[in-house]
Amino acid sequence: MNSPKYLNWIAEESGTTFEDNILLTSYKLDYCLDEDVFCDWALHIRKHYISDDELIESLRVTGLSAEDYLRQYIVPQKKDVLGPTSRSNDITEILISDLLEFVYGYKVPRCKQRNRSGKTQSEHGTDVIAYKFHKNINEPNKDDELVAAEVKAKLTASDASPIIDAATDSKKDDHRFAHTLDYYRKKLKYIGKNSESAEVARFLQKTENNYKTTFIGAAISSQETVPGNVIIGIKGEQLCLRSDQKIFYIHGKTLMKLTHDIYERCIK
Repeated sequence: MNSPKYLNWIAEESGTTFEDNILLTSYKLDYCLDEDVFCDWALHIRKHYISDDELIESLRVTGLSAEDYLRQYIVPQKKDVLGPTSRSNDITEILISDLLEFVYGYKVPRCKQRNRSGKTQSEHGTDVIAYKFHKNINEPNKDDELVAAEVKAKLTASDASPIIDAATDSKKDDHRFAHTLDYYRKKLKYIGKNSESAEVARFLQKTENNYKTTFIGAAISSQETVPGNVIIGIKGEQLCLRSDQKIFYIHGKTLMKLTHDIYERCIK
């Protein structure tokens, strides 16, 4: 999967802190109306739901146009029950996946949105997993790393309040995200990504071959700016962050409107 163009709109804000000077990782999504980037972003999202080959086969079977098929069967629509919520959840989980893969260099399985039983039926479990090998899959190492990220999006909010839920929900234990790992292992194999399935399976072997785990709480909201690079109203100390836990905050203006604008282009 290629790096989407919209990532050029995301800039890290170094030195951002909570009220008590505890650091967090903050990014601003500063976008403009650019049809080329919007369409590239939309196609990037659509490919998370259905591959080009699957789409071509489905159009042949149904006789529908790509736009009609995608709107009816695949892509959450604004008028659907839970459609806006599903759009918000999916675009933000994909955004965090893109940051982890294209900015931080992790491998991120892209299968969560594939072959759903319904357009708005999201899978339970850890929102995003990512990983790195210290050497390679054939040489398990204690410095191999697994990332488990919980994403909390409140795209109609103009403050940083989703950070609190993101921090709380990211405190997963090994047993809980192990279920997600096993689910991904099987789903990747089902859609023909056998090498990725084997890579994910390595992280089901923590007892036999230990590795590092990093927990990320990722919060996203429509706060246009962070005045003075300080998150007002939240103290890092009250979040009770663990040593293996990080907080990401992504913000920008009117992100729910942006989400609908992007999704209306997910038609090819």
